Amino acid sequence: MAKDTDLSIIVVSFNTCELTRRCLACVRDHGGEVRREVIVVDNASSDGSADMIEAEFPEVTLIRLPVNVGFAGGNNPGMKRAVGRYILLLNSDAFIEDGVLEKTLAYMDANPRTGILGCRLTNPDGSLQPSARSLPGPINKCIHISGLAARFPASRIFGKVDYTWWDHSTPRKVGWVVGAFFLIRRRTMETIGLLDDGYFLYFEEIDYCLAAQRAYWDVVFYPHASVVHIGGQSTLKTPGRISTHGRQSLSIRIASEYRYYKKCYGLPRLLAAMAVEYLWNALVRVKHTLAPKKESPQKKADAAAIMELILNQLTNPPKP
Repeated sequence: MAKDTDLSIIVVSFNTCELTRRCLACVRDHGGEVRREVIVVDNASSDGSADMIEAEFPEVTLIRLPVNVGFAGGNNPGMKRAVGRYILLLNSDAFIEDGVLEKTLAYMDANPRTGILGCRLTNPDGSLQPSARSLPGPINKCIHISGLAARFPASRIFGKVDYTWWDHSTPRKVGWVVGAFFLIRRRTMETIGLLDDGYFLYFEEIDYCLAAQRAYWDVVFYPHASVVHIGGQSTLKTPGRISTHGRQSLSIRIASEYRYYKKCYGLPRLLAAMAVEYLWNALVRVKHTLAPKKESPQKKADAAAIMELILNQLTNPPKP
């Protein structure tokens, strides 16, 4: 490992040419004095992203993949190549500001039990995105899917899913942090390995945070650094596997959730989590059958689609 490299920044690019350009420019312009390397893994983009990176950012190490292998599969080649004391997974639609790298690395240096760190993620208008979250489970799923979390955000019980009862003003150990800005200590990576590339999208960073905690590392939300995050841009541009209508995206989410519960907790919690979502959507169908409204046909169709996907996942599980 190169001793003079503090940070390896890994950006996975997929058909987000303009956003990737802005992301890399922000790293170049606002990276401060942090000794760093930047690695971009291009997931077989068709919009000229890789050629743009090669031409405009010659200091960047570019890895071109022949096919789109998703978030985990895209980050892993970069993590293998990384030489820094810390590894930052940075979304191509996430834009750092002055001081972000210095502050987050200083916190990690001062807190050696912190294995993974996330910071404040904001929308372009400055409003806070969910940045610190509880680990998912059947109870949290019930709170979220029922709308109780949204209706009572100030409640410590119903607001615990995304810590909405809390003002996000101090560092805090949390269940997981979002992969848009995902800072990993090298020793943590050496302990628990790379991301599980059995996930194409969704749940991979949750899985990784849980693995870190099970290895006695802290996962921390750090509020004194902020990153603008647009969100969902590569997902919107994935043809075939993810449709604009969301069914493919939903199918991938359910498959990833199945993998997470089965791998991390076993069959009982898997069945409990799937049952919560299935039964909730069954209730939605009953409600809109007994008390139809203008939107009822679409609501019933959406609920039926989710129920079908869950049943398909349970009856035709993927190979390990």
